[in-house]
Amino acid sequence: MKIFARTLLLVILINVPVLAAGGGQRFIAEDPANRNTVTFKSEAPLEDIIGTTNQVTGYVNFNPDKPLENGFAEFTVPVNSLSTGIPLRDEHMRSAGWLNAEANPDIKLILNKVSKAELVKQTDSSKTFDLTVSGELTLHGITRPIKMEARISYLEESERTRTRLPGNLLAIRAGFPVKLADFNITGPEGMAVIGVKVSEILEIEVNLFASTITPAQAKNNQ
Repeated sequence: MKIFARTLLLVILINVPVLAAGGGQRFIAEDPANRNTVTFKSEAPLEDIIGTTNQVTGYVNFNPDKPLENGFAEFTVPVNSLSTGIPLRDEHMRSAGWLNAEANPDIKLILNKVSKAELVKQTDSSKTFDLTVSGELTLHGITRPIKMEARISYLEESERTRTRLPGNLLAIRAGFPVKLADFNITGPEGMAVIGVKVSEILEIEVNLFASTITPAQAKNNQ
């Protein structure tokens, strides 16, 4: 589920090249401290639900000098990593009546087009853009087109940024709605809970950092 990552598990090789297609850089979402998060919110008449996961994996190809060109991102979130703070509710969420984690273990987001890029802040070592991006979301075994607004900050490596992660960084913040009916998520058969206890539309938020150097690479270079 706002991305909502094992295929969104991507297999990320330690020696992934820094340069991506089109002259940009490849940024890997891999934080040993598990600070990358995806959050989903459901607001319904009988219950409000907030769920999170910090198991987000993936990568972004991005050129801060040409943000409209050759941008690409792929993220994966394992369904079993989603937590609402109540174990029994989490068990229901992963069941066949809801996300069916056994049949559809991963949520996957692919973004392959940047249609708008507005530079909103720039320093000698950083650039922040407001982007409009689009691609596909795969949830509950169904793939649908998706469009969202995102704010991306590019930060050149410095002593200060290394306190977060080694390498050049991308700070990514994005949000988008997910309509459950679009992904054939109806809840348990015969129980009309969507719209009453679970909202018809979930609000998804993504907040993560990605780096040109993985923690394993940084360790090997020490």
